[in-house]
Amino acid sequence: SFTLRAVIDGHVYPNGVGKNKKEAKQNAAKQALIGLKLQDPVDSVETSVENNSAPLYQRSVSQPNLICWLNEHGHKNRITIKAVESTRMGPNNTTQCCYFVVGGKEYPSAYGRTKKEAKEEAARLVYNEIFGSQTTGTADENESSTSGQPNGQLNDSVSSISDKMTKMNMSSKETNFIGIINHYCQKTNRHHDFMLVRKTGLSHCPIFFYKVVIDGKEYPEGEGKTAKEAKQNAAHLAYETLQEQSDWNSQVSFRSAASEDGTPSSFSRPFTSEFDSIERLGRGGFGRVYKARRKLEERFFAVKIVRFKEKARREVGALAEFQHPNIVRYYTAWTEPSEYKSDSSSESDSTSQSSSDSSAQYLYIQMELCDKKTLKVWIDEKNTQRRDHKRREEGLVIMKQIVNGVVYIHSKRLLHRDLKPANIMFGREGEVKIGDFGLVTTEDNESDENLIERTKRTGTKSYMAPEQSHSTYDRKVDIFALGLIYFEVLCNISTHQERAKIWDDIRGQKLPTGFSLKFPQEHKLITSMLCAMPEDRPEASKVKTELELISLALDREHIMKLDNRTV
Repeated sequence: SFTLRAVIDGHVYPNGVGKNKKEAKQNAAKQALIGLKLQDPVDSVETSVENNSAPLYQRSVSQPNLICWLNEHGHKNRITIKAVESTRMGPNNTTQCCYFVVGGKEYPSAYGRTKKEAKEEAARLVYNEIFGSQTTGTADENESSTSGQPNGQLNDSVSSISDKMTKMNMSSKETNFIGIINHYCQKTNRHHDFMLVRKTGLSHCPIFFYKVVIDGKEYPEGEGKTAKEAKQNAAHLAYETLQEQSDWNSQVSFRSAASEDGTPSSFSRPFTSEFDSIERLGRGGFGRVYKARRKLEERFFAVKIVRFKEKARREVGALAEFQHPNIVRYYTAWTEPSEYKSDSSSESDSTSQSSSDSSAQYLYIQMELCDKKTLKVWIDEKNTQRRDHKRREEGLVIMKQIVNGVVYIHSKRLLHRDLKPANIMFGREGEVKIGDFGLVTTEDNESDENLIERTKRTGTKSYMAPEQSHSTYDRKVDIFALGLIYFEVLCNISTHQERAKIWDDIRGQKLPTGFSLKFPQEHKLITSMLCAMPEDRPEASKVKTELELISLALDREHIMKLDNRTV
């Protein structure tokens, strides 16, 4: 036989016994309902509703579990969960305010006397809005009725409660939090362990208490009837705490942690089941990029589809590390056994579930949707305008953002290796976004002078640094490409033929004579970035400083011109 008991808001109710787990759970719910009826007023339905505004199945789960549910909801649906907290005056003189942004959608604000109380209430509002149609009015009415109700009605209420409790617990049982913690620690190079705190109970019915320890930091205890269950619960509690970290979503979103060793689980075909309004944005040797609306959030994303190879894996690994306003935001990735293809015979897209290679896997990378316009398009448009007095100032704003992103990339001990105008995009608000990290690689601290052996000829030839055609190079290859990009941003080159004629000279630091006269400060910076020897090129942080100085100088020139006009 099986014995289960219900625990509601810390209160333990009598055991329920049954021949199987379902029957035991049903009887435990019945015992809890009887206990609740003895505690609550039973005068009328109105009294019950006033005293317990939340539906019964919500009250059967403590408020902190709603925060847990919300975190699980974000993980299982691969959407970001963000709590926005502030201090302001609310109802009943409460001062703490909190609201959640779930998958880009902002939910109502909640207030409380403490941050924890406000956060718990905000999670409840999210839960109520998502499951608002699933209220349990029948169960509330049954609970509010007299204790002499027929057994049929009581059993209906018990069954309803049991089902709701089962649904609320299901996500915790289905989600392998041990695997999630394992994967997170692998991704972030952290050491973790499960520590047995104590073991209580009888020999035939022990209770285990475990806690997760990550890099010496201890997380809350998890309890279970077996060591595995206790570890799973401890991992769940650690998961809740880690969710507060800014890097959590990007570190765990690639895998669903279906196994304890952190191996990735396979998703059937999320692209066609979870997305609609699919429209192809571009294609090439890298694969295809689609604009698609995710049904859950009713929000558009860019989804890049590539053959699952080492280059694609590197791109996902790099994007998962990055959280910067000038780098394309990564949300999640998954694999599918076939590539999504548009139907060339019609305007609409349709799926193709066949593949020439049955063993092939395709990687789907869900990213921030940027404007179709790239920096290359911006440069081409500017080159058609013979006199554009704003080009210098606008170009400087763009370059400052690009360099900010490169400084961040280099701070992560990574280098891009394929910076070029076609890989620089713009966000919906016009901000610069660096993309295409398929050639990103790491720097090795232990190597001689930070040089490591790399594959030859990686990158776009016209933007590659001289040493990039050899086997050893470092982050300075990105500086060389930035120098070429800055020149293109400033200089009006009317035709591709003209560009081809002068390009080798530009790469050799021989800039047009008129350029140095028109842009003296920029000329000095660009030539330093195009030094043949990588050690002579400035660091990205130095380039950032120089751009700030150029910006200040332009501001002074602008002020002087205004003063002269007013005299």
